Amino acid sequence: MSFRFRLKGYYQRKSARLLFRKPFLIRPQQPLISFTFDDFPRSALLVGGSILNSFGLAATYYASLGLIGKEAPSGQIFVADDLATLFDQGHELGCHTFAHCDSWETDTETFENSIVENRAALSRLVPGAEFKTFSYPISLPRPRTKAKVASHFLGCRAGGQTFNVGTADLNQLSAYFLEQSRHDIQSVKNLIDRNRQEGGWLIFATHDISDHPTPFGCTPDFFAQVVRYAVGSGARILPVIQALEVLDAPGCRQVRPSPRLVASAVRVSVSQPSLKPLVSILIPAYNAEEWLADTLRSALAQTWEHKEIIVVDDGSTDRTLAVAQQFESDSVQVVSQPNQGATAARNKALSLSKGDYIQWLDADDLLAPDKIARQAEVLDRSRGKRMLLSSPFGQFMYRWYRAQFVPTALWSDLSPKEWLLRKMGQNLFMQTATWLVSRELTEAAGPWDVRLRGNDDDGEYFCRVLLASNGVQFVPEARVYYRVFGYDSLSYIGVSDVKRDALWLSMQLHIGYLRSLEDSPGSRTASLDYLQRNLFYFYLDRPDIVSHAQQIARDLGGELGPPHLSWEYSCIKSVIGWEMTKRLALELRILRKSANKALDKALFSIDNRIHAARPLDREARVVFTEPLPPVKPI
Repeated sequence: MSFRFRLKGYYQRKSARLLFRKPFLIRPQQPLISFTFDDFPRSALLVGGSILNSFGLAATYYASLGLIGKEAPSGQIFVADDLATLFDQGHELGCHTFAHCDSWETDTETFENSIVENRAALSRLVPGAEFKTFSYPISLPRPRTKAKVASHFLGCRAGGQTFNVGTADLNQLSAYFLEQSRHDIQSVKNLIDRNRQEGGWLIFATHDISDHPTPFGCTPDFFAQVVRYAVGSGARILPVIQALEVLDAPGCRQVRPSPRLVASAVRVSVSQPSLKPLVSILIPAYNAEEWLADTLRSALAQTWEHKEIIVVDDGSTDRTLAVAQQFESDSVQVVSQPNQGATAARNKALSLSKGDYIQWLDADDLLAPDKIARQAEVLDRSRGKRMLLSSPFGQFMYRWYRAQFVPTALWSDLSPKEWLLRKMGQNLFMQTATWLVSRELTEAAGPWDVRLRGNDDDGEYFCRVLLASNGVQFVPEARVYYRVFGYDSLSYIGVSDVKRDALWLSMQLHIGYLRSLEDSPGSRTASLDYLQRNLFYFYLDRPDIVSHAQQIARDLGGELGPPHLSWEYSCIKSVIGWEMTKRLALELRILRKSANKALDKALFSIDNRIHAARPLDREARVVFTEPLPPVKPI
């Protein structure tokens, strides 16, 4: 098996398992077991369904309606008349796409269209019926496919050969395929026993039930043994939707209104203006006592009135918590936790938020007063809640009014693929606060990755948001002020191995995300450029990472050379060698940043003294009440 094939399989498994999760706690009062059948072969209903009914049980059948009546690798597929039998026997019907699309090999748009087509076909066959759960056909899903599918269903099932216990992923529930143990009943019994002991939810899956099963099914005798042992285990055996209802999963207890009530609700919504969406401004803070007050003032000064502000102090050792508590009110919530890193603080803030939209804001950055309002203006014109809104940002140290807004190729309306190609190929980024993200999109992306405590946590996180989105809409009138000191910020890497490890993990995830969208010459070239440009941080100091990077580069069809140096440092290297040159470059960078910081702070102090006699003008400078010209997109 080639390294390239193994690497693809690695990315496929890891991305499917780790990305776009919808965490949900599995904690039933008694263990649960569900039986499911993929493809819905006729034998699964006529034989398997009868076995289950003899025990007073029902199953969930995942159907691809485009296969009705056809002969498939899993046997003869059900016919239309079998649907009435299925519902009469109390079974559930789930979605498996219309055309039985491979979850990894099929592009996301085609895959989602096949789901919509399957739903329309069901409505024609059984008016009033609908799919509420989903099973991924053939393979684990692409990350973006997983994100898109999640918005259509209460839960999605995959494989994994295990059961669900503790915190599970509703977007990718684990299942155990019986055909893989059809000659080893004891393994199945052991799994049922473990599910009972740990109080989990075991979902069995298979295809046909026949005396001469396909490689994807099992015999009636084997299946009956499994059902009998499951019943004897004391577990509660339910179809998937009913199990989700018992677990009180999100959306399962919503009562569907009658058509008359729906029409009434529509009339009310037409006659009464809807409330503006609530925006949650989430601020993680660590040792930010010098900046936090101005950051909070810029949040409070937002002209978008329907907002909440949540500050999470991440175990600061200075007066950050005390500063934040001075602003506590009905609209400003302040909480504190032991130091766990910015990602954990952001996850905590998100868990406390109630907003329809999320505005991330670091504790030393600033928002123009109309930043959120400007982006909110385009919400009605954008293509739904999966559209990701961005804005310009300017860099500064102390004097925000001197911020430099330098447009890049990312300052434009872009598709997810084009955005990632430009980011990685041209070494670009968007600052954390530039985004306005819907709750739907935020939940589809999943939580911040706490493994990236040292570096590039925001870059990796917004890649996942991007993959779950319909694209980026750039709003040039909205502005963000990004405070940059460089050498003492979270993003500065220096010689920290923790930050190097975090950067390397983020880089691998970036490459996987881009290749999941398109594994083309262009994406491979951008990935190679990305590897080459960041090699400087690992060269000589981390040979393990350099070796891994070289292997990935060869898989991409290229080769990494030594890190590029400017002509000045190239000359120095010829005299003192690579290692000393690298150390010198890092030290000089710190010195330059220190000098620039000291100068800007001095000039800021002079400006403050000049304006000290005009307090109203000084206040205006803090909360950005002056009108700002828009920045033109690229």
